[in-house]
Amino acid sequence: MTSPAPAYNLENARAFHRAMRQAGIDFAVYVPDSLLSPIDELLENDPEVQTIVCSREDEGIAIAMGAYLGGKLPVALMEGSGLGLSGLVLARGLLQRTPLLIVASHNRVLGEQFDYHGATRMVGEATLAGLNIPYMVINEPSMIETSVREAVLTITGQRLPVGLFVPRHVARR
Repeated sequence: MTSPAPAYNLENARAFHRAMRQAGIDFAVYVPDSLLSPIDELLENDPEVQTIVCSREDEGIAIAMGAYLGGKLPVALMEGSGLGLSGLVLARGLLQRTPLLIVASHNRVLGEQFDYHGATRMVGEATLAGLNIPYMVINEPSMIETSVREAVLTITGQRLPVGLFVPRHVARR
């Protein structure tokens, strides 16, 4: 007999959404992901946030950075492995000083139960670190709103991408 899949922590998803909106995020790009989908849905259903679904993470980052150039304050949501596909466009964004909040799931912390997330653990944080893009792992739900607020202050003040990683234990119950 298999155990039921753990439910999403909807209060934590609402905390992400609330913090993003309070910080001025008005544009979201996401690649559907098994951990971030409640946040994606909240953004999708918010009439004040223009939301785009895409199939490739590097494409999503490019779209989000373009939205900034068009006057929007963007977030890109994806699985951490997608950052491994996105090094070139992230480097371009750094050179062009283009702000972007990145929210990514599946990182190097414990709790990744499937072997196919092994590549995610290897590339997500390493890609950001290799490009000297600031990032942090949100290990406690109490960190969500402050982390989002401080990340948005950094992206707008320093005009660069910043990553926030969301482990499974924060996204699920």
